Amino acid sequence: MTRHESKTMLPVVTPTLRSRITRHAQLLIATLFVAISPLAHANDLVVTHTALLAVLKDQAFRTGRLDLVPPTPCAFAYLESPLIVIAKGRVALAARLTGRAGVPAGNQCVGGLGDSIDIVASGRAFYRDGRIGLDDLRIDQLSNEFYRALLAPMLQVVVGRVVDIDLRKAVRDMLVAGKVPLTVDVEELDVSRLVAEDNRIEATFRFRAVAR
Repeated sequence: MTRHESKTMLPVVTPTLRSRITRHAQLLIATLFVAISPLAHANDLVVTHTALLAVLKDQAFRTGRLDLVPPTPCAFAYLESPLIVIAKGRVALAARLTGRAGVPAGNQCVGGLGDSIDIVASGRAFYRDGRIGLDDLRIDQLSNEFYRALLAPMLQVVVGRVVDIDLRKAVRDMLVAGKVPLTVDVEELDVSRLVAEDNRIEATFRFRAVAR
């Protein structure tokens, strides 16, 4: 049995940020299982909250914030100061949201006074059809309930992709990395244990792969 800690990443609302993180995810997944033996024995995948947060800051919060909408001087909405907590089967993202919805009028902005609120949103870790991800998405805490209906759909998109691991593809990429060109099919993949607790996600799995 081998044990390896890795990172996955947070996707975003805007197409530009989503594309950037998707490209990084391909490289990340390709290196995810370097320490895992390509045999049909039980293997452990361990992802810590610090690993998730490191990638989150490096990819989505490169400027210190994550814009949820394209910003203008009078209208913007962004997350900052992110934290990740993993407990009781759930992965939670805590952050501070700052926004304004004004309109330009000459050299000034009219309406849309700015506001900042604290948010905690989470999802339940699951394994299904070769993928580890999050479902049962919800807002757990909101410092101003006035914004719940407005923010819920937007935050579900963000939180829903904090953990998005294509396990079958990751195993296949690991087996062919650095070797002569091969066609590898992962014919069997079974996750027998998935736990999200103590600030880490742990998955125990077996696989059978055929190289041609």
